[in-house]
Amino acid sequence: MLRTPEARQVREIREATGLSEPSARVLVNRGITDPLGARDFLSGTLREVTSPFLMKDLEKAAARVVDAGRRNEKVLIYADYDVDGATGAAVLHLFLGEVFPGLPVRIHQNHRVDDGYGLRIPHLAAAAEEGFRLVVTVDCGISDEEAIRQAAGLGMDVIVTDHHTPGERLPPAYAVLNPKQNDCPYPEKEIAGVGVAFLLVCGVRRLLRDGGGFRGEGDEPNLRRYLDLVALGTVADMVPLRGDNRLFVRAGIEEIRKRPRPGIRALLALAGVDPEHVTEADLGFRVGPRLNAAGRMGDSRRSSELLLAGDPETAGRIARELHADNARRQREEERAVREAEEALRAGFPSGVPGAIVLADPGWPLGVLGIVASKFAERYFRPSAFLTFKDGEATGSLRSADGFPLLTALSELSPLLSRYGGHSQAAGVSLPAENLPAFREGLDRLAGRYAQGRDTSPATLVDAEVPLGEVSPRLLEEFDRLRPFGMGNEEPVLAARNLWVERKTPFGGNGQHHRLELSEGTRRFDAVAFQGASIPAEPGEAVDILFTPQWSVFRGSRSIRLLVRGARPPA
Repeated sequence: MLRTPEARQVREIREATGLSEPSARVLVNRGITDPLGARDFLSGTLREVTSPFLMKDLEKAAARVVDAGRRNEKVLIYADYDVDGATGAAVLHLFLGEVFPGLPVRIHQNHRVDDGYGLRIPHLAAAAEEGFRLVVTVDCGISDEEAIRQAAGLGMDVIVTDHHTPGERLPPAYAVLNPKQNDCPYPEKEIAGVGVAFLLVCGVRRLLRDGGGFRGEGDEPNLRRYLDLVALGTVADMVPLRGDNRLFVRAGIEEIRKRPRPGIRALLALAGVDPEHVTEADLGFRVGPRLNAAGRMGDSRRSSELLLAGDPETAGRIARELHADNARRQREEERAVREAEEALRAGFPSGVPGAIVLADPGWPLGVLGIVASKFAERYFRPSAFLTFKDGEATGSLRSADGFPLLTALSELSPLLSRYGGHSQAAGVSLPAENLPAFREGLDRLAGRYAQGRDTSPATLVDAEVPLGEVSPRLLEEFDRLRPFGMGNEEPVLAARNLWVERKTPFGGNGQHHRLELSEGTRRFDAVAFQGASIPAEPGEAVDILFTPQWSVFRGSRSIRLLVRGARPPA
């Protein structure tokens, strides 16, 4: 569907920024409609990041961390097992080691299968027995009221840093850093968990600076060096790349290009990515999955260990382990997708239901979120995938078309043992016998939400262009709009009556195609993956939806078209 932004707004953006019309249309289509906002978007720097001290409880939490550092207290960083948690834990660990050398700091990350999500009382009790008196959570804790109450009874102060939606009651923690608290004035509500942890680091540095904690300018840590981790965690957690998130990711990618730390360099090498040309897509689709494989397929602690690794040998060893785990994860994911498709066809022969809820005891818990995402995207339905253990069904949900998952789960909460997450991604546990009622309830709520809505997926097109406008200048303009992701989607263009010069299948079943497309004297290499079939053969014409991208080979760049959809010419 071609977007039609207001011509006046496009003209004003062009005049103010010097952008071409396609790029100006992209900005307007992303809701950036005034010239001042466009200039800020294009040239925004870290100076414009929101003050961390607007976060409720930040100063109190920072003061407690400073106190622990000065007393040489043991600090436990209790982090989630995903990339967001691992990167946030690494930021805190590295920073505390820099400003309080010798401080006893340890990271704990749950085992996804054995422990599940959130704080676990046995782990906290064991830490208290070892003398830990301060616990800082990362990307978890907001729903762990009982665990935090018991930790306090064991003499531990708990600082919660989290970004998941709180329940009706906050946990009785020493401090709670979460922008989604009702009375938190911090305006960036969609910041990632690693971002919240980074704000705590900013607060600690400010208190140390104001209190004379640094002897000279050279002793004060440069927080920009941690933004590579913030960028990786933010991209991997798929939060909107607007506002502070966008500024963090933009600056973090520059850090990776200039000074990749050993763990990130090792993962990039295994993924075949040159650090000097790394993009947010590389972080999201190449580095993130390999780092996430630690928690999905084995010991989640290896993810933070890799990020803390200070030498190439250690980083390379752990990265190779995670690379192998990721390959195993891909095989398990493919099997689960295949079996789920068969179950969907067998269970619903008359058509896909309003919500897809499938469960199988043979599906690994670690791949269910990915499989749910694939089905939500493929069928444009909220999707839940679960497995069984000890009479409990546990799994992951993903939204589609803006369906509010947490609102739905709240309504279905009498059926659930635990739930939490975001409006677009969540996790649940429930007694296995409640699964039919849960399936029926989610389907009913999805049907209610879909009433009066167009539930068919549509690709939104920013501009129709002749291939003559696809040039290095246009891609350089698009680079200024980066990083792309949720809330700032990669541009999609349309071109008509292109000639198919060459079409070569590739991939395991030949489901992908490499192409050469022409319009007059202009020719471009193109690639179409499985979701974009090409209804034309060499010597025939085709209309396409595409995104122009840089293709880097042996240090040289050329333009390649990523085909997102195609049809015969109208």
